[in-house]
Amino acid sequence: MAEAPTPWLRYLEELRPHLRGRDHRGKRGSLRWLEALMTERGGRAGTVRNILYKDLGSPEEKERLYEVIADLYREAGLTPPPPPAELFLESARKALGRDKRRIFRRFLKELEAGGRPQMVVVGGPATGKGVLLSALARALSALPGREPVLLNLGGELAQALVPLAETLGVGEEARGLLAQLSPTQPYILQGALAQEVLTLLTRALNGRGRPLLLRAEAEGTLEGLPLRGPDGSKRSLAAWLEPFLKALQVPYLAALSEPPPTLPYQPLSPPSREEARRFVRERLPHLPPERLEALVNQAGRNFGELSRLVLLEAAKHDPKTPLQDDPTLRPLLQALAAFSPEADPAFPLELLEKALGRPLEKLSQAERALLDWVGEGLVRPSLRTFLPEEAPQELHRLALAYFPKENLFRKLYHAHKAGERKILLELLQEDPARLALLPGLWPEAQTWPKEDLKTLAAVVVRYRAVLGQYAHPEAEEALKVLSQAEDPSLRTWARIKGAEAKADAALYREAEDLLPPKEDLLHLDETAQAEGLLVMAAVERWKGDYEKAAKLVEEAEALPVAPFLRDRVQLWRGLVAKDLGRYEEALAALAQVGHDPLLLGRARYQMGDLLMRLGRLEAETRMAEGLRFLEEAGAPKDEVARVRARYATLLRRLGRYGEAEAAIQKALAEAEDPFTRARVESEAGILEAARGRAFEALGYLRRAEAYFRTTPERPKEARYRHLRTLFRLGAAYLLLEAGQPYRAPFLGGLSAPTAFRLLRDLLREIPEEATDRYTALRLDTASLLALLLPPEEGRALLKPLLGLENPYLRAQARLGYAEALARERSFGEALAQIVALPPLEDPGLLAQARAVEVLSLLGLGEREAAWHKLSEARQGSLPEPFRFQLGRALGRFCPELEARLAPGPLALPEALGFHLANPD
Repeated sequence: MAEAPTPWLRYLEELRPHLRGRDHRGKRGSLRWLEALMTERGGRAGTVRNILYKDLGSPEEKERLYEVIADLYREAGLTPPPPPAELFLESARKALGRDKRRIFRRFLKELEAGGRPQMVVVGGPATGKGVLLSALARALSALPGREPVLLNLGGELAQALVPLAETLGVGEEARGLLAQLSPTQPYILQGALAQEVLTLLTRALNGRGRPLLLRAEAEGTLEGLPLRGPDGSKRSLAAWLEPFLKALQVPYLAALSEPPPTLPYQPLSPPSREEARRFVRERLPHLPPERLEALVNQAGRNFGELSRLVLLEAAKHDPKTPLQDDPTLRPLLQALAAFSPEADPAFPLELLEKALGRPLEKLSQAERALLDWVGEGLVRPSLRTFLPEEAPQELHRLALAYFPKENLFRKLYHAHKAGERKILLELLQEDPARLALLPGLWPEAQTWPKEDLKTLAAVVVRYRAVLGQYAHPEAEEALKVLSQAEDPSLRTWARIKGAEAKADAALYREAEDLLPPKEDLLHLDETAQAEGLLVMAAVERWKGDYEKAAKLVEEAEALPVAPFLRDRVQLWRGLVAKDLGRYEEALAALAQVGHDPLLLGRARYQMGDLLMRLGRLEAETRMAEGLRFLEEAGAPKDEVARVRARYATLLRRLGRYGEAEAAIQKALAEAEDPFTRARVESEAGILEAARGRAFEALGYLRRAEAYFRTTPERPKEARYRHLRTLFRLGAAYLLLEAGQPYRAPFLGGLSAPTAFRLLRDLLREIPEEATDRYTALRLDTASLLALLLPPEEGRALLKPLLGLENPYLRAQARLGYAEALARERSFGEALAQIVALPPLEDPGLLAQARAVEVLSLLGLGEREAAWHKLSEARQGSLPEPFRFQLGRALGRFCPELEARLAPGPLALPEALGFHLANPD
């Protein structure tokens, strides 16, 4: 069935099956019946046909016909359909000038047709942005499912964005992002966080699907900071909002005070005299013409002034006398000032009636003129300029008692304005992140009584500490307040938070100096005790005492702690479990860390590092996330350098040498602390050994070895780093003396005297410690040393390591053992070791397994099967460097493979390497 050509005909077609009976006009709902009723109601019968079939007719006739049809729907027990957009245009025509009327009409028509209108209009002060938005808001509110979301931005934006986020169900996430903003951050990070707030709101608005009506002034701030783009540059409010508007998938009308950089827009002009007259007539239809002209003359082409004069006229108030001074209106104005903050201006009428002590019906005409209805049971001031700056505290107390605890913004706002510090501080102690809703509270609190100020100082320190913003001026001032407290427990806690600040900045020596004796923690509550234990654990882990760190974390975990500390407890639980080889426990704990970008970045990095140690490809995603979060959160440069260097190691193990080189060079540029720089140089050395650059590797490793051997800093950690660097020197000499890069596959029968001496001596020095890193170092050393030993000695060296708990290390040991078996010509046993391996993801292990498999098949006379395995490797997913090394390694042992290649001048190892590395 063809679709009806007009909405009017569609209304009738949907209605007629429900109509029954006849009367003196004819059959109910028929064309003649409608014409007769229209005539009875003062209309013209001839317009019915034109409206139904052509959508032609005056607004008055259309409005009359719509009422007839709506009555028929109601008589049939049905809900009337929304009126066509055209009907709203009549009232709009009276209030809007030509340019605004055109925008209004186009928006509603497009929406009614199922479209998604998205429009930007730009106008300076008093050009009618609010008039246009108000007309659209009234029209949209009458349409089912189209009630608009209203957003008014200017000044401090957080006060409008947080209530909007609460309404959209993303309040907690928005407060968490806003809480991270700090004047001490790099500008680019401020810009990134601000854009995250807008992205969060975009997703929530798109999910709701309701139209957005947005009004924006020329400038704004966010948490007291200038607006910045993703590149860190300052932005006007219009420029800052542009990516947000581009990402919206809902209808919107954005009324901006300045043009956006690239979005198309329509300029708004100040009202003409006729437009001003229509505006006044719409609001004051019975005003005498001479009075109307007087108001228009007095206002000039200024909608703001015109609105003020119309309101005063409606209230029958003398414009020369300030409205605020009228004793009959003062109670209402004070109530509006108390109950209608700019961030959340609408409030229940019931609350207003309680404050005034009388129902709406008892309000005077003047009082009603001050109210604007914004939804069922909700009102707001019709014009804010008349409101006093402050309202009596008893009104805020009334609102505080009225709003439920779930309305967090209202509870905080009214507790603050009512001077109810006890309630306010209790709300903030429950969740320090709520401070984001009260910018400027800390400076204001400097006049508070000492005890209240100390309580707030503790909240401020916790709030900034969770964000890692210890250098924030408020955090520093609050710590100073606490350190001067008479209460020894507060002074102890201040020392802990000061130490935590140093530890988070990777200044562990200073952190250790600040920490109080452990017995002093008993003076604190459980949450503060746990905070102290975790800082102590951080210092012990930095020093390399993992067992002691683990015990401190276990003590902290056993204490009941506040919710805001759980992320930090889980992070440290994951760290010490990882250090001690409890992999699943570590991954489970680290996965529970969320919200705070700094802690989240550390957790994701540690997950990536652990997954890398387990040989799982997911490591790259997690470590890249961790690095990104740490950079965005403004983590200390040395911490970023360490993580980036470790990420470079992961890229090396994946065969992505170019990316690894870029990451290492950036980490070297970032490293400020000599210990960190030596650690990055050690990582750079093994990367060069993997790439086949022996002298570059030795240059990096020589400097790192000298530093770790002589430094008095962090003796336990320096000891491990020195031994790990000695291993890497052995790998560099294996390359220099035997031509074997530090890249799988590794096949023995090599001669490298210096490498042999370094690795043999190192194996004796490695302490018998059960930590994962010393176990890995022992296996790495034994694996390289086995390549330089006769096969039976190499096999004996590796056999005790076949039962390691770490599956990656266990597979590495089994592959080294299988390689020795193959060199010993025990090909069947070597293949049995390969078959017994679990599924592998790590490219290095896969390359090693394929090399031993091919070597064993050739040894067993299975030449076709061996060549098939090589062809699979050539076309498979092994990275190019590993395929090349596979050819070089097998070329040394398998001269029969030369017959498979085209003749050429290259020796077999390199010829086979290039063949496997270049499948096309």
